[in-house]
Amino acid sequence: MNRFILLPLLVLVSFRLMAQDIVLTDSLTDTCAEEHKFKARQLIVPGALVAVGSVGVAFYDKLGDWGTGTHTKVDNYIQYAPVAANVFLGCLGVKHKHNFVDRVLISATAYAVEVALVNGLKYTVCEPRPGTDTKRNSFPSGHTATVFTGAELVRKEYGWGIGSAAYAIAVATGVLRVYNNRHWCNDVLAGAGIGILSANVAYWLYPLEKKLFTPKKKKGNAASMMVVPTYETGHHTIGLAFTAVL
Repeated sequence: MNRFILLPLLVLVSFRLMAQDIVLTDSLTDTCAEEHKFKARQLIVPGALVAVGSVGVAFYDKLGDWGTGTHTKVDNYIQYAPVAANVFLGCLGVKHKHNFVDRVLISATAYAVEVALVNGLKYTVCEPRPGTDTKRNSFPSGHTATVFTGAELVRKEYGWGIGSAAYAIAVATGVLRVYNNRHWCNDVLAGAGIGILSANVAYWLYPLEKKLFTPKKKKGNAASMMVVPTYETGHHTIGLAFTAVL
């Protein structure tokens, strides 16, 4: 007689467990996947804004020098409101398309693109600032590019409902840059176009970044376990026999 005897009754309550690696849902496979595809029409609005702003470089002194002397610094702060909303609104329960990590990744990519474009143009065009400022880095408006990047990210992530509020902040920031005598109108128009373009570029790059930064799944990543009750006649004890295949 075998030392261990499997009791028929206990066999009936034997069970098999399947353990699988935890796989995070890939946002790209969700309903927002279509938004990450390049579409030429997405270039129309930002392209037009940048084109008008670029042409305006030749006429900047006639396109707005509206500073009144009563300036405000609020535009230095509200420029970051949309991107903060893009990252954190989802954490507050607002319906969103990407998880927190992906929102951070997309936002970081968008701002990397925006900073590269803005600074590249600022120190290539060398347009003088309005008023008494002697710096020659007016075109395009960095504040406006920053806030419009965030506004477009919010629109894409949460829809036009919340996106409209983000765009209202963006427009207000652009107006204040001219009102505060920090930029010409053409600088603001180009900055808005660069911001919208940067957000779209981040969305186009997201699938590639996701592929690069997501660890590859191993083949046969499911682990199988078998747990079977046992009974030892010599000591009248009940135990469990455990086997696993990884």
